Amino acid sequence: MMRGTPRSFVGTAVFVLDGPVPDRMRETVAAAVGGVPGVGRCDLDLTRGVLLVTAEEPVERGDVLAALDALGRPARS
Repeated sequence: MMRGTPRSFVGTAVFVLDGPVPDRMRETVAAAVGGVPGVGRCDLDLTRGVLLVTAEEPVERGDVLAALDALGRPARS
């Protein structure tokens, strides 16, 4: 996590993945991140490796990062 970034968020947060994501991973990433409690939606730009996560209630950034790490797609926010 970048310095000064709040640990939790409500609304939309940007996560930058380390490199582009293959198209076959789109649904896997959406399912993993969508399974984090409080996440209402996630949109993935495959080419840029940018994930927009929208939370309807407070979500810990670390939980989203852990879900991405578990898929072998480390990211920063």
